[in-house]
Amino acid sequence: LDGIDAENVKKVVLISTGVGVGPCIGAIEKALEKKDFPPIELDASYRTDGEVLFKEHLDALQKENPKRFAWRATVSSKNGRISSNEENLKSIGSSFPADSLDDTHYHLIGNGQMVNEFKAGLAKAGVPEEKVTIEMYFNHKAPVDEDVVE
Repeated sequence: LDGIDAENVKKVVLISTGVGVGPCIGAIEKALEKKDFPPIELDASYRTDGEVLFKEHLDALQKENPKRFAWRATVSSKNGRISSNEENLKSIGSSFPADSLDDTHYHLIGNGQMVNEFKAGLAKAGVPEEKVTIEMYFNHKAPVDEDVVE
């Protein structure tokens, strides 16, 4: 939750790949303990259905906190990478309303290629730099695919 100015955003969107979902769960649990923390959406991406981690736990958190937490899994072997098509991209951040780009904090966690592409795309969309935090676990030097950013 470090780096998230919870008092000045209306929602927090966590975007993860693979095992990046693990640290997100701890942050979500901690945030849900705080009654004044804004709603959180987790958009987790996995290669296969078999790699979807903590589904039952995340489903239970969502059921217990329907106005404060939502999550979805994107399975890239079925639906393409989370950044690969308009339908996937439109689903990100769609669970809770926000009035403007300034109202949402994005936290990107996981594969360097995803983190770099989303960071570039969010900047291009006008999301202020201070509203984007990152954690990269590998593939740090992956080039940004400009077609994906567009």
